[in-house]
Amino acid sequence: MARSTLKLAMLGGVLGYGLLAVGSGLDRASAQQPGLAQWVPSVLAAEAYRAQATLALQSSNQAEAIEPATRAVIADPINPRSTGLLGAAQLAAGEQVKADRTFRVAARFGWREPLTQIYFMNAALNAGQPRLAALRLDAVLRQAPNLAVRDMLLAQFAGAADRRTALAERLALRPPWTAAFIAETFSVALPELEARAAILETLAKPQWGCVAVAPLVARMIQLDGAASAKRLWLAHCPTARVGIADPDFQQLGLGREPIAFEWNLVGSGDVSAYPAKPGLLVRVGGASTRPVAWQLLSLAPGNYRLSWIAQSGTSAAKGAELSLSCSPVGRSRIVGTQVDGHGRFEAQVTIDSSCPGHFLTLWLAPGNEDVRFDELVIARP
Repeated sequence: MARSTLKLAMLGGVLGYGLLAVGSGLDRASAQQPGLAQWVPSVLAAEAYRAQATLALQSSNQAEAIEPATRAVIADPINPRSTGLLGAAQLAAGEQVKADRTFRVAARFGWREPLTQIYFMNAALNAGQPRLAALRLDAVLRQAPNLAVRDMLLAQFAGAADRRTALAERLALRPPWTAAFIAETFSVALPELEARAAILETLAKPQWGCVAVAPLVARMIQLDGAASAKRLWLAHCPTARVGIADPDFQQLGLGREPIAFEWNLVGSGDVSAYPAKPGLLVRVGGASTRPVAWQLLSLAPGNYRLSWIAQSGTSAAKGAELSLSCSPVGRSRIVGTQVDGHGRFEAQVTIDSSCPGHFLTLWLAPGNEDVRFDELVIARP
């Protein structure tokens, strides 16, 4: 009898453990499939209730999140996610006093709950404490650099100068979300991108380098923000120049992604181009004149003097042209005057406001000899 009782107790223990395991498994699974919540024992249902509350907060009737969030707190009172969801649900329902009290409870559990940190970030901004707000934002984004509302949160620091300064202090530490701040910008409008660039400009000592800021520079150029992009490029790229960068092609990179404010070769089977140190040696086959290299200029409107060398052997090259237009392959030809018989030219050009930035492009007609482009300089007369 005693032995039977012991076996029954052991069987009950195994069965109880099995139920716990199933309940816990359903609990975790309900985070992805909320419909399973009805099968989860209430004591283990915290994750299910949190999932229900999250879905309700994402719906058109956010007030429905209060009940499952409350149940999540009851089921798992020391988990800050439960308390944070309840605070968010109360806030969505207009119960601001209750929400503030709930978020203050959640804050006692530490800095790892994004909803709580976002609440206190907004509270700090409203209280005129941008440095504290930036600290809260930093805490959130260090945990989740790809947070769905990241760009919306960052936008709150773009307007006022003191907020930008506060965010710059956090970025100076190069937190894990720095790369996202610079590169993951496809849904960000140009004014906010320019605000981000202005923040990064204040961090230019020491310079971060060309590669670090290239994604933000490229995106601003795509959105017609060439002037702001050039300021950021000048601030952080050691090889950047106000006028024509790398005038003798010493820094020309082969096989890299195009960098607008540096020289870029135009890929074509008819074009052979390589650095000659100094200069760029080019030969074109086929039947027509081809663009061979380009660079984006961002200069203030006005008149400029452009000078260059286009040389074949020791003589002026035939079939070499330059253009200045709103596209890398736009062919607004520059008519140059020979300064000497060895291929040195100059021309007077006008930068207008017809486009945000003007592309300087080198062209060459087909021929049997290499042509050397070198010493390209643009300056006020």
